[in-house]
Amino acid sequence: MDGESRHPRAISDTQSQQPARIRAASDADYISPTRILVGNGSGTRRHSSVTSRRSNGSGVPSLVPHSTLAQRTQGRFTLAGPDGTPQLRLAQEPFVQPGYADLNPSYEQASNARPVWSLAKPLPRVLRSSMVPTKDELLQNLAKAQHPTENSQRFGLDVNPNDIEQGRIDKFSDPRKMAAQVEDARLQRENNFMNKILMGDGISTRQTSRMSRTSSVRGRRPSAWDLPLDQLSTVQEGGSPNNDEPEERPEFDDDQLGNQDLGARLDSLLDIPELEKASYPEDLHPLVQELVEDEVHNNHTTWSVIRTHHREALAEALGVFVQLTMGFCVDLSVTVAKQGNPNTTAWAWGLATMMAIYICGGVSGAHLNPVVTTVLWLFRGFPKRNMPEYFAAQFLGAFCAALVAYGIYYEAIQNYLYLNPDTGIINSFVTNSREVWLGSTTAFFNEFIGTAFLIVTILALGDDQNAPPGAGMNSLIVGLVITCLSMCFSHQTGAAFNPSRDFGPRLALLALGYPNTLFTDPYWFYGPWAGALSGGFMGAFLYDFFIFTGGESPVNYPLERTQRAITKSGMRWKRRLQLK
Repeated sequence: MDGESRHPRAISDTQSQQPARIRAASDADYISPTRILVGNGSGTRRHSSVTSRRSNGSGVPSLVPHSTLAQRTQGRFTLAGPDGTPQLRLAQEPFVQPGYADLNPSYEQASNARPVWSLAKPLPRVLRSSMVPTKDELLQNLAKAQHPTENSQRFGLDVNPNDIEQGRIDKFSDPRKMAAQVEDARLQRENNFMNKILMGDGISTRQTSRMSRTSSVRGRRPSAWDLPLDQLSTVQEGGSPNNDEPEERPEFDDDQLGNQDLGARLDSLLDIPELEKASYPEDLHPLVQELVEDEVHNNHTTWSVIRTHHREALAEALGVFVQLTMGFCVDLSVTVAKQGNPNTTAWAWGLATMMAIYICGGVSGAHLNPVVTTVLWLFRGFPKRNMPEYFAAQFLGAFCAALVAYGIYYEAIQNYLYLNPDTGIINSFVTNSREVWLGSTTAFFNEFIGTAFLIVTILALGDDQNAPPGAGMNSLIVGLVITCLSMCFSHQTGAAFNPSRDFGPRLALLALGYPNTLFTDPYWFYGPWAGALSGGFMGAFLYDFFIFTGGESPVNYPLERTQRAITKSGMRWKRRLQLK
């Protein structure tokens, strides 16, 4: 079987009689024992996970060595725990009946066929417009290629260009010396980037797409050397084979490049100044766009086509609906029963969040919160073209969740309101200053600090260079984080940390006939909106400033690049609005 396939597939008896290749159980080169089929004269059979760990099914001990904790962690012990083991990955592999992937081709698509900014796994690494230089900058760098450490030499620094390019820069009391070396390193990297574009060394969008989709349909096709002679296609002289394989990119030597207009060459390969083509969304780099275009879908019905184009928003709405319906119901149950520990609601909100992430985390990313979506756009490159749909899904899901929860508890609510004011019911749906002595400043910072801590944790869990949990543990951990934050911050305001979680229920209660004081109290704006949004931005800035090293964060690329990106974005909006 092709070792690059994401899921195990049943193979024929002829293939099963071939010798099995046993490899070392390392993370980089691992074949699941469930994929080794043994011929026994009556066909093939698949061994169970337990049997495969101990033997090869014939009583012979397995040659796959057992690894120790020290070997798996390579000496890097951390309180976050070791990475997932081959045995753990093995236990997650399901049975796949022969022919299933032929009728459902997206099942064998690589999980990283497209970027998903998800709370359920590490966040993607994408190119952003502020990371990539303009064409003029690239040509300037090329002209200075013979002086790779020019800025450093101005300060009398004798440095190795290779060390500079790799970012090995010593600390100096004079920050200008460090800044000069940083500038030299950036120029060298961008020069290498330009050379790859000109030479076609793996930077082609379609080549990049195929490298990412290791289990694509095209990648599973046998090569010409594996086919019988009678199946080899013939090509007429001067013709080309009838297949969809890409044409080889021409290689250019220095003489050829010297005779060409480098500016025109850059324009034809990659529109660096705009980082976009006519058919591409303005916020999506062509390298990433090809990944999205090459994605495989299972469209069996008309609705499945519609769902494919809006799947992220639909998944987000469902996740928000489940999370908030359960959250509102637990708040109502504690309120109308007039008993129960406040920690009961905190645990329920955390577990409801965990459920929502498991429901839609692999599709929409399970942001569940406009603050999370906005932060991932600004600091991690989430496409802004998806933001309106996400916001609509989050607010609509919250509105419907409030109506459903109210309907489920309608009779209990009416019975409660006979002897009690409606304050308890309102507090079960929306957040506000719970006590009359609580000032607006305290309420604001209650939401600000809580949201900042939430975003710091989310970005830490999504950083694959920190200590990301494995085996789908992100969902559980985020749920526990919500539980902890609710216990810490819900006493004073109810702990929204989320504009849609507060605004949607306000609209629902207003539609159900509750007084308009829901919007006359200014807390609805400065708490879950201003407090949560500003806290989210501050939390993202703190994590990126102190820990994160990726170039997709605006904290980690030059200020002039950020200003250039903002200026270009403003010009695009003026053209859209016909202001210029």
